[in-house]
Amino acid sequence: MWNQGEEFLSEMPSLGNLRWTCLLLMLWVSASASQQVGCIKVNPCKCIMQDGSGVINLAAMGDTDGFLERNTPLTSSGKESDPEGSFSFSPCLPFSEPAEFAFECLEVAVCLVLRSRAPKGERLDFLNFGRHENNVFSYDNDSRSLTVTYPASHSSPLHTVVRFNCSSSHSVVLSHSAENPNLLQIDVDSPCACPNSCEPQDVGPRTIILIMFSVTITVYFLFGLCMLSPVRTPNGVEIIPKENIWCCLCYACVERKRKQRKPQHHP
Repeated sequence: MWNQGEEFLSEMPSLGNLRWTCLLLMLWVSASASQQVGCIKVNPCKCIMQDGSGVINLAAMGDTDGFLERNTPLTSSGKESDPEGSFSFSPCLPFSEPAEFAFECLEVAVCLVLRSRAPKGERLDFLNFGRHENNVFSYDNDSRSLTVTYPASHSSPLHTVVRFNCSSSHSVVLSHSAENPNLLQIDVDSPCACPNSCEPQDVGPRTIILIMFSVTITVYFLFGLCMLSPVRTPNGVEIIPKENIWCCLCYACVERKRKQRKPQHHP
């Protein structure tokens, strides 16, 4: 019997080493989270800061119609090759130009209107330079800027890269050159590019449930790894709570509902 006890102790991991491993694991996770700060995309116009500092909602930057810029003339560098025209950009709400008979700029985020001379007058070309669907979020913690890429479509090389800079001032600068006609760059300086600066945090019930579920699962496994006593089973030494805990919880909930549904008989 003494030999069996020695065999069990030899198979069971040292609790001291186990706690040190848990401590190092927690420190490593916290250090990694502090170094890699990002913004998790919730929808095409909102993201949540990974460090919990708040939400960046691009809807706060637009006007009552959703436009950040509307029919804004393109800036020219003085070269003859520079295009002439205007652009419109709505960070969150899709729009169409021209509104009556839109073909290219139909339900888009960015529309570029190029003007050129024609024998019978001026010619207007409407170009779709980005949609809200499948846009990509990227956050730079050093510069405190959120970069959003709006692709026109899967089959089109046209795309717009918008850099939202957290700043106390407000400005919009557009760059479009003949050397790279497929790219439209927009730099936006705005206080609304800072987390939770223009509106209160509004994550939504679905996101809150997902976050709570992830935190619960993490705490569940860490608690089972660090605090519970190891138990020897035919399959080996186990230290993580087993499925019977969940079964007991579900059974208790079912029994409680069943008792509440029982009719009450009065004499």
